[in-house]
Amino acid sequence: MSVKREPAIRKTHPAELIPERPPKGESTATPSTQAAPTPVVQAVPPVGSSGRKDEEEKLSMTHNTRIKPSTKERLRRGVDKLRYETGDREISEASMTEAALNEYLQARGL
Repeated sequence: MSVKREPAIRKTHPAELIPERPPKGESTATPSTQAAPTPVVQAVPPVGSSGRKDEEEKLSMTHNTRIKPSTKERLRRGVDKLRYETGDREISEASMTEAALNEYLQARGL
């Protein structure tokens, strides 16, 4: 007479715990929990550039700044969440930081 028990130590892969990606074009979030869409911010051409629309502005320098570790961790989680939900791999810490800075400066008329 033996009792069937689960093993104390399981050999599972960490990827087994990740939920399946929602299909593209469908949203699983309800409208009440979904965040309001953020407006698209147009980049202002730097002084001395031609300002042509076919010329894309490129990142050229590192912006060294100190931020709290908790803010950095929230930024990383936000990037991971947006990449997962939208499937857009062009979302990065740099792109989110740039968008936040542009929004902040435009709100103050700078």
